[in-house]
Amino acid sequence: MIRKLTRFVSSFAALLSDPSVSVPESRIREIRNAMLAALSGNTDLENGLPGVWINIDRASDIQALWYLRTDLLSLLADEYNEQEARARLATITEMFRGLVPDNQMPRAFKK
Repeated sequence: MIRKLTRFVSSFAALLSDPSVSVPESRIREIRNAMLAALSGNTDLENGLPGVWINIDRASDIQALWYLRTDLLSLLADEYNEQEARARLATITEMFRGLVPDNQMPRAFKK
């Protein structure tokens, strides 16, 4: 249920994203690859890995990838622990700086 809700929120957020903000495809690809690389060591195929992998691979814009971080964090926390998962996600989150509005960036990452 949570994953379906997350997908709904991601899809809805993508509809609301500002189309005037253009993000180079190379940046989207770079972030997508970093997210998929973070999942590559995950062996828990029963906890939604294939679905999240596909969603990240097919995400059409930066907002969709931004909201998929929640699913990524969940899978990483299952594989490691929450503290390690957050540390791994911090690097990926920083990749979004300047691509998503500042008010969407977590406080810990704001300047």
